[in-house]
Amino acid sequence: MAEVALHDAQSPPVPTVTASHIGHATAVGAAGFAWCSLILGLHTAGVIDAADGTIVLAGTFFYGGIVQLVAGFFALASGATFAASFLTAYGAFWLGYTVIEFWAAPHIAGAAAAAAKAGGASAEASAAAGGHAVMQSLGLFLIAWLVVTLVFAVASLGTNAVIVSAFSLLTLTIVLLVIAYLGASSAGVPSEGVLHTAGYVEIVLAAVAFYLVMAELTNDIRGRTVFPLFALSRDPQAVAQTA
Repeated sequence: MAEVALHDAQSPPVPTVTASHIGHATAVGAAGFAWCSLILGLHTAGVIDAADGTIVLAGTFFYGGIVQLVAGFFALASGATFAASFLTAYGAFWLGYTVIEFWAAPHIAGAAAAAAKAGGASAEASAAAGGHAVMQSLGLFLIAWLVVTLVFAVASLGTNAVIVSAFSLLTLTIVLLVIAYLGASSAGVPSEGVLHTAGYVEIVLAAVAFYLVMAELTNDIRGRTVFPLFALSRDPQAVAQTA
């Protein structure tokens, strides 16, 4: 009995599990998404002239891409699976968008124009063929992202009204962009009316996303609900998955 007591006394203490100190990653990542949506919405709607649009690529790469991707990993570490899924997904989206604008689109346009020129087309027709190829490629890229967005939109029905509104607007934006790009003229010019409408919807999407960020930050700092998110699920564990 003495040996047992001595053994028990010498046993190392069982480490206690402490709560995670990871904050709300949704606010961090959604801010980057909101920023990118606003600047691109203004450009797409024709409200501002950002030259060829490449000036916004620094933001889409760093704030929309890297910051959102990192926020998604922190959300995953905290156990917020839904938040981690959409933050990492759209972080990758903005990184992909940057690559498309900076490298892929010029490469596609150049290859298509060269092929048309080799077939005897004029310089103007070759340039038009290059622009048309880019529009078709963008349409295909967004069709795949439309499927991803629809999955998140359905899953968001168990979160809150603000997140559901954001995914609904994002879905509508992508649908309009797909129509504008796939319906581009033979000269590679997208449907201007549809494109501008997509831009205005994206601006509204940015406003909803900024509200989500403001609500997450303010409610967390004040320790009470200042800006409601209108939860759609009564299960606290399900709601926590979005934080």
